[in-house]
Amino acid sequence: MLYLLQKKIRRKYKEFKENYKQVRFYNGNEQVLFLHLKRSTKVRTYLNLIFRLKQHYSNPIVIEFSLFRYFVLAKWFRELDFIYFSKPFRKPKIFRLFGHDKKADFLITFAYKEVYQSSAFVEEAIPYIMHPRNYMIAEPLLLEKKIGVLMSGNFEAKIYDSDLITKNFQLLNRWQIYNQVIKHPSMLSLTGIVLKERLFTDDYLHKVVVMKWQEGAIPTEEWRNYLSSSRFLFCSPGMTMPMCHNVLEAMSVGVVPIINYESWLNPSLEDRENCLVYKSMEDVTTVLDFALKISADDYQILRQNVTLYHESYYKSYDFEKNRYKSLILLNEAINDLV
Repeated sequence: MLYLLQKKIRRKYKEFKENYKQVRFYNGNEQVLFLHLKRSTKVRTYLNLIFRLKQHYSNPIVIEFSLFRYFVLAKWFRELDFIYFSKPFRKPKIFRLFGHDKKADFLITFAYKEVYQSSAFVEEAIPYIMHPRNYMIAEPLLLEKKIGVLMSGNFEAKIYDSDLITKNFQLLNRWQIYNQVIKHPSMLSLTGIVLKERLFTDDYLHKVVVMKWQEGAIPTEEWRNYLSSSRFLFCSPGMTMPMCHNVLEAMSVGVVPIINYESWLNPSLEDRENCLVYKSMEDVTTVLDFALKISADDYQILRQNVTLYHESYYKSYDFEKNRYKSLILLNEAINDLV
């Protein structure tokens, strides 16, 4: 874990040096959406809230200023022209206040365990987002299904061969899953370039295609275009928590997730209803065999259910409907998860 912490600090420091000049403080007269969250709020948690707010409101988004937030969020001021810091000792006109104080319009909590401990829909939980860059580019063009099962991502052992997922959540971690998937007799290891060049063929329709980012990834701007050409996406957990944006990216383009953290979705995904579930090493092989042999009619039902699920629960969020209620955000701090 020391390696991971050092790597994260180096990356953040580099980002800060490159982007701190882009940081701006709010100096306008409009009513704003004001985010007053505690220091332990993770960057992805801020982004999760920010992108959902942007879908619903046109107001500027102003974040309570602190040196810590200045350091960790600097990068996103270059990317997002609608976010600001509040000026020290001054607050703008507030249209909606999001914070942990009971006087807030929206009382923010990190009680996400209410979601994964319940199979019912939890209305006050703000939907987790895809990778943030997917909200900053054009909607993807859906392609014809040409891949049986796709698995893509970072599978570096130093990052993902960790006991965090297995110890805290009793799930196979990404490194374990990857090493089991690549044993499947139908597995092909490809770069993004090769996949794109050969996608017009039917070479991959009954294959498990594995793409490692380190060996050449498809750029984010094109990722969901090509992802849509797969029938299934083999989803594995994140580094510190099970929930990962890969499942949302899959569902957003009509791709059925193969997943071991189905209860982290809101509501939970259901095996062979809107996903395929695996738990053990043996399950990995079994579920791949099932996915490659499924009939066209059965697959179409799964795909339709996935699309309906995403449209119903993860496309957007109606904040005004839930004003004066507690809202649950998924924060990546381990103490908020276990």
